[in-house]
Amino acid sequence: YNTYTWVVGAITGWLGIVLFQATMSGWTFRNLFWVTTLFQVVASAFDLLIIGRVNKALGISDKVFYMLGDAVIGPAIGMFSAMPALVLTSKLVPKGLESTVYALLAGFQNFGGVVSSQIGIFATQAVGIKTTAPCDFTNLSALVLVAHCLLPLLAVPLTFILIP
Repeated sequence: YNTYTWVVGAITGWLGIVLFQATMSGWTFRNLFWVTTLFQVVASAFDLLIIGRVNKALGISDKVFYMLGDAVIGPAIGMFSAMPALVLTSKLVPKGLESTVYALLAGFQNFGGVVSSQIGIFATQAVGIKTTAPCDFTNLSALVLVAHCLLPLLAVPLTFILIP
């Protein structure tokens, strides 16, 4: 099951690169950030629907609905949001320092991933979600709503201040 998710995710990531080049390569970084954030929120809404069991009410299995949501659409959106940052960086970096800057960016991205994972663990514990017996997922939908929908949307107004 995870293999299918990774394979389909890799294909949608590749499609994300192709779609970016075909349709969005001339957009401003700010507009592209807005659109990718909106797509991320919509993809995360699929997770909320799974948690609320709406897919079962519609007669759609969890596996199919999961593939339609954040797990598979996420890599394409990730490519949409990563491509302009890479292009912008490549234009700003002085000649001869490209590999150094790329290594720094990769390091910061990895550090950000570790920090976000730790914050996610803390948030999961703080809202009382338990994954060991007896399990308790009572507040899962609220956590997903805040972490996957509201917080990304909060970043949109910051683009007026932080992105030239």
